[in-house]
Amino acid sequence: MFEACQIPPLCRLMPLEPDADVGAETRRRANAGADPGTILCAAREDVLDCAVLLHPEVPLTQARLALYVGALGLGAALGVVAPPMLDVTYHWPNRIDAIMGSVAEIDLILPDSAGPESVPDWLAVRVTAVIGPLPVDGMRQGFPRTSLRDDGCVDLTVDELLEAFSRHFLTWINRWQDDGFEPVRAMWLCHAPDHGETIEIEVAGKQVSGVFQGIDDDGALMLGQGDTTLRIALDAALIEGGS
Repeated sequence: MFEACQIPPLCRLMPLEPDADVGAETRRRANAGADPGTILCAAREDVLDCAVLLHPEVPLTQARLALYVGALGLGAALGVVAPPMLDVTYHWPNRIDAIMGSVAEIDLILPDSAGPESVPDWLAVRVTAVIGPLPVDGMRQGFPRTSLRDDGCVDLTVDELLEAFSRHFLTWINRWQDDGFEPVRAMWLCHAPDHGETIEIEVAGKQVSGVFQGIDDDGALMLGQGDTTLRIALDAALIEGGS
């Protein structure tokens, strides 16, 4: 597996065993000094489970925005490899839906010592996209709801999706670095059907509802509640991959 997989020259693919703990292995390799651009990927045929290692140059509060870049990279990849009728949407903070429900999640893997105002030694964007068929072992409760194969991607392989994701992720990383967060935020919101609608999310074990007004400069969700706006920090709602 992955023998013919073509990824960008700036990246290095590091295959893992099918049953590998991608989060734990990413932490181990990152702490041992793995280069930025390293892609660790479990050699599974039913799930794309990979993590891309980055070396941020900004504090964690801004580096976390890589989560949105990961979503755009995967969304753009699906636009290339999936049939035209596949409708991909983003749901805050880290879920990607296809026609029949959740099919992918984007997470962050961070060093244990990372503080919000300090520049982390490394950060990894983890992608879990279910090719199919269902059920898939080892998934969190409630995820996934469907698979890409069930939504019409009958011939899609992990290799194909990994190739496309790595290219488009790198493109959006460069766009983020060159032009800032605004184009990333704008594109993410274009594919977020909840934008402008009343939503309900769980934060710290409590249900919070309000009108989805937008995404703040630090990635926080802005919920309208009458005459006030509630900010929900990205890290308050995000379950970090591998933790």
